[in-house]
Amino acid sequence: MEEPRKALAKGLIFVGAATMIGNGAAYILSIVSARVLTPEEFGALGAMLGILIIVSTLSLGLQVLTARRVATAGADRTAVEGQAIRMSVVIGGSIIAVGLAAAWPLGLVFNIPYAALAMGLASLGFVVLGTGSMGIAQGREEHLRFSYGFIANGVGRAALGILFVLIFPGIIGVSAGILIGCALGAIISYLMICPRAWSGRIFDGGAAEFGHIAHAMIVLFTLTNVDVLMARIFLTETQSGEYSVGVLLAKIAFFLPNAIIIVLFPKMTAGDTRRAVYLATGMTAILGFVITAFSFLFGSLVIKILGGAQYADLAGEAWLFALEGSAFALVQVLLYARLAAQDRRAVASVWIALVVLVGTVALWRHDSVAQIVTTVVAVSLVLAILGLFLDRRNGLKAVGASEIVPIEAAE
Repeated sequence: MEEPRKALAKGLIFVGAATMIGNGAAYILSIVSARVLTPEEFGALGAMLGILIIVSTLSLGLQVLTARRVATAGADRTAVEGQAIRMSVVIGGSIIAVGLAAAWPLGLVFNIPYAALAMGLASLGFVVLGTGSMGIAQGREEHLRFSYGFIANGVGRAALGILFVLIFPGIIGVSAGILIGCALGAIISYLMICPRAWSGRIFDGGAAEFGHIAHAMIVLFTLTNVDVLMARIFLTETQSGEYSVGVLLAKIAFFLPNAIIIVLFPKMTAGDTRRAVYLATGMTAILGFVITAFSFLFGSLVIKILGGAQYADLAGEAWLFALEGSAFALVQVLLYARLAAQDRRAVASVWIALVVLVGTVALWRHDSVAQIVTTVVAVSLVLAILGLFLDRRNGLKAVGASEIVPIEAAE
C-alpha cells in the first residue's frame, strides 16, 4: 500500500503545483486586464472568456477520452497515442474554421469586437493539440510530464496575453496575445510529451465516444459559465464588469481542485473505482469549504486583490461566488466519475439544472449582481447534493481494460 500512496501523493503535489501555476497565470491575466481595461471593456472580456471556456470543453472532452483510452490501451498504447494526436488536429482545425464564422453573430449578441472573439476562438484550435498531448501524459500517469505541459499551456497563454494588453490596451490586444500564447504552449506540450506521436486514423469508435464526452462537458461548462453571459445581457455594463470580477473567484474555487480529478481519473477507469471517487469527492469538498470560509472572512481583501478598489462594493457577495465555484467543482468530480464508468445518463441532471438556471434568471432574478449569483448558488448546491445522492444510490461499476465497451453500447 505504501508505493501507491507515495505515487498518489507525488502526483497530487506535481499536478497541484502545475495547476496552481497555470491557472494562477490565467488569473493574473484577468487581474491585470481588470486594471488596464475600463469596467465596460472588462465586462466584454469576461463574456468572451466565458464563451471560450464553454467551447474549450471540446479540448477537455478530448483529454478525458485520450486519458481513458491510453490508461486501458495495454500493448497498443503507441498506436492509441498517435490516434489521439491525429484526432486533436482534426478537432482543432474544425474549431478554428467554425470559430471564424461564429464570431460575428456571437459578437453582436454580447457586444464583443469581431477581431477579438475570432482570435479568441481560433486560439482554442491550438489548445486542443495541447490538451490532447496532456491526455496522453494523464493516461500514462506521468504526472511530471503532464505538469510541464499544463504549465506550458497556461503560462504561455497568460504571459503573452499580459504582454499584449500592456502594449495594446484593449480587448483585441488581449485576444492577440492569447492566440499566440496558446499556439506556443501547444507546440511545447507536444514536443515534451509525445514528439513523434501520429497516426493515419483516429480512434475506432472515437467519434461517438468523443461526442458523448464532449456533450457532457459542454453542458457542464455552459452551466458554470452561463451566469456571466446572462449578466452581460441583463445588467448594466458597469454591473457586468463587477460580476466578471466575482466570477474570477468562482473560477478559482472551481479550478483549484483540478489536480485531484486529473490524478484520480485514470484510477476511476479501472481498479478500485469506488475508493477513487470517495477520495476525490472528499478532498474537493474540504478544499471548497476552506475557500468559501476564507472568502467569507476576508471578502474585502479577496475582491481588492482580484479587481482593485473600484470593485469594493462586491465584498459582501465574495463568499457566494466562492461557494458557487466549490459546488460546481464537486459536480464536476461526480460527472467525471460517471464518464469513467461510461454512464450516458449522467448528463441529464446537468441539463435540467441549466434549463432551471437560465429560466429563473431570464424570467425573474436578473436585476442585480446579488440576485444572479444567489440563484446560481442555489442551483449549484441542489445539483451537487443530488449528484451525491444518486452516486450513493446507483453505485459505480469499475471498468477495467478487459471490460471496455464502445460508448454507444454503454448504459
